[in-house]
Amino acid sequence: MSNFDGLSYHSISFEMQENFLCSYCHRLLVEPKVIICGHRYCSLCLKKFIKNDESTNCIVDNCSQIITNDGIYTDFGVINDLKRLTDIICYNKSNGCSWQGNYMAYKEHLQVCTFQHIQCEYCAITFTNHVLYEQHDRICPKALVSCPLKKFGCNTQIRREALQDHISSSSVEHLQILADICSSFQNQAITTYSQPLSIQSTAISTSENLDIKSLQNELIKQTQIIEQLRLEQKSLQSMLIKRERDLTRVSVDLQLFKGDLCQLKKEFELSKSFIHNDGTYLWRIDNIQQSFRNAKNASQSICISSSPFYTSKYGYKMSLKLYLNGDKSVRDTYLSVYITIMRGEYDSLLNWPFQYPITLCLYDRNLKQDHVVHTIKPDLDSDCFQQPKMDANKSGGIPEFCPLWKIFNKEFGYVQQDTMYIKAFVDFNIYPTKIWPYWTKLQSYGLPTNVEHIKLEEQIDNEK
Repeated sequence: MSNFDGLSYHSISFEMQENFLCSYCHRLLVEPKVIICGHRYCSLCLKKFIKNDESTNCIVDNCSQIITNDGIYTDFGVINDLKRLTDIICYNKSNGCSWQGNYMAYKEHLQVCTFQHIQCEYCAITFTNHVLYEQHDRICPKALVSCPLKKFGCNTQIRREALQDHISSSSVEHLQILADICSSFQNQAITTYSQPLSIQSTAISTSENLDIKSLQNELIKQTQIIEQLRLEQKSLQSMLIKRERDLTRVSVDLQLFKGDLCQLKKEFELSKSFIHNDGTYLWRIDNIQQSFRNAKNASQSICISSSPFYTSKYGYKMSLKLYLNGDKSVRDTYLSVYITIMRGEYDSLLNWPFQYPITLCLYDRNLKQDHVVHTIKPDLDSDCFQQPKMDANKSGGIPEFCPLWKIFNKEFGYVQQDTMYIKAFVDFNIYPTKIWPYWTKLQSYGLPTNVEHIKLEEQIDNEK
């Protein structure tokens, strides 16, 4: 048995006949039913608009046929025709599903298709699995449900989440309904016993004993129903209280998980800072063309920031800033690069202001390797290099780092495969300026930082 209404589909190899489609949902019929006027409905679709009414009208335009339960028939002919349908392409093809098959297999496929998007009509939550949707439908707090006393006269329909409030707030009305039922049976009994003697004499000779017995049985039955309702109400209250507790516990767990996730993100970002803690940092910048267009079209200068890095395991924390279209007065003319001193874990152990030169190298990846090298020499009076009081100081650096015409010129290799590389080298040894051309040559060998320092020292000794 199917537990869902008509089947939506993308396309089908057979010519689609009108009698294959449900008159209510306009999809492929599931468990087709036919009524006297000849129109067909899915079994569940028919239940949706008939509900508990004894009769209703056919919803097809210009058809006023009254539908009654004894006028609904299973359409075995259409069922056999549907089974012959092949090459049905899944309705979720536009979402990426490539399934194709016959009608019977399609019904099973739609229950597990991971590309479908089923939205709850009450709370708008979207599901990609029919089973999950059906489970949700049975407990959706926004769904409309009937009062447990509906069969006794309370016709209220209310959202599931408010059902307990309705039961609590309407207890007087519910008791009145039950009292009216009991009173009705009591009046029937009184009426029976208060009939004139002549009528009673006639009744005694025919069916008095049977009527009294029937009334007694009915009273016993109604008393049992009332007691059952009381038990059901008590059970429902207990179930709702338990569900509220479960929801509260889930909400608390969710908040805890969110807190843990936030902490993990912070720890992850911090761990990335310690990946580079040897006084050097190689920054790879991706999506250069798009970032450059964004910077060029912006109303003011915008920058790209690197991940933070440390000069040593317990050293200074800093990051790089890159203005692809230049900063302020040099916009549209130069590429600008800055250094930002950030508040670190070990600032109280360090000397301030920060006083070490920082050499920045923009790599040219063509054969001639015309790297662009600039050294930032800290101004000890500048706020940029003082101990940070906030998360980060103002940035300081080289506004006119490299002309833009040169950056995107094909004679140079500053941008290749839409990427750019900038290396920062914190010069704790205060190397002489003349050593930097030699240092740029070393960048092509991929040497460890300690080996670079050895090579630089050797070169300085050779030049003496």
